[in-house]
Amino acid sequence: MRRNFSPSKARGVKLTYAWNISGPNGGKWFIKINDGSCQIGTGSVKNADVTFTCSDETWVALSNETLGGFHAFITGRLKVDGSQLTAKKLDEMFPA
Repeated sequence: MRRNFSPSKARGVKLTYAWNISGPNGGKWFIKINDGSCQIGTGSVKNADVTFTCSDETWVALSNETLGGFHAFITGRLKVDGSQLTAKKLDEMFPA
């Protein structure tokens, strides 16, 4: 994911995203965006702007682009806690 980061799209942006992934290969991860830079790590963060929750199977499908984020969301396989617009901004900063 880090190699897809577009610093120019993240200028002036300060956001934190969290992932809670269930299943045997799950865990907690985060991305902190701060004015054109990003920090990606494991573990929990407090006060994330957006938190995504899904299974490890759903995460793999999203990562491999065999499942679209919108389809995962409307079918209940991906939960989004926070602003939908802020969630969508992640796609701009990490284009496929």
